Amino acid sequence: MDAVGRLVERIDTWLFGLAWPLPLVVVVSTMVVFAIIALKKRSLDPSGAIAAATMGVVVLWTTQVEGLLLLLLFFVGANVVGKVSKRIQAKAFGEASIGIIEKKGLRRDLMQVLANGLMAIVAGLIWYVCGSFPALVMFGASISEAAADTFAGEIGRLSKNPPVSIRTFTPVPKGLSGGVTLLGTVAAFVSSIIIGLCWFVLFGVKEGLVAASVICLTGFVGSVVDSYLGACVQARYRDPDTGMLTEQDSKDGRPFELVQGVRWVDNDMVNLLSNVFSSVFAFGMASILF
Repeated sequence: MDAVGRLVERIDTWLFGLAWPLPLVVVVSTMVVFAIIALKKRSLDPSGAIAAATMGVVVLWTTQVEGLLLLLLFFVGANVVGKVSKRIQAKAFGEASIGIIEKKGLRRDLMQVLANGLMAIVAGLIWYVCGSFPALVMFGASISEAAADTFAGEIGRLSKNPPVSIRTFTPVPKGLSGGVTLLGTVAAFVSSIIIGLCWFVLFGVKEGLVAASVICLTGFVGSVVDSYLGACVQARYRDPDTGMLTEQDSKDGRPFELVQGVRWVDNDMVNLLSNVFSSVFAFGMASILF
């Protein structure tokens, strides 16, 4: 762990020790390259690539290489696990077994990127401007929650047991927001721990273990809040052709009937709200503890 910390510190020293404006040029150029790669790999659409590049610039500038590596760990891991999960699911269960029409595909757009990364930007800026340690914990928690929610959904889809609503504990179609499985819950818990430990290794602060515990806890709790919001307030529609519940509000210009939730609360909004909750929760806990 010390070796990793020393290596990252050397990169920070080299990068931010360059004569101005070379650090900015290197940072922006690096993020543009990452965005182009993501576009070519079809992980992001154009709006998502621009958002991700902007986020990367802010995170790298405010939290240095440590923060960027943590952010990349989430985005790369989520992309890989998402693609593998959907391929396994389609092969093992068939597309019809999913039970709903997914609103968005594998390519992340502007709103999906911001829903998972906006609070990381906010936390990074607070850390950069104020040097507030709780903001650094908040940064880790925002990524921990995003990872926990994403991995819970993608890995939970592979469960042989049907998901149940976190609100009513009755079976719901696979892929429908608010549904939980034991496999998905374990995935959320493990991923939040992984992010917390990586935060500890990368930033190497003396309060690291306690702070990492806060990150793990708030990240996991945030994923639970995400599921509950998905079950209670997220908009659900009924496809008149199939009779299935869906998070898609229309098809071929035909609006679907809203059967549950609030129309403007879609999956991206739920992700954003739960990430805000987790981030603020972590900031508050860190402010009390440190």
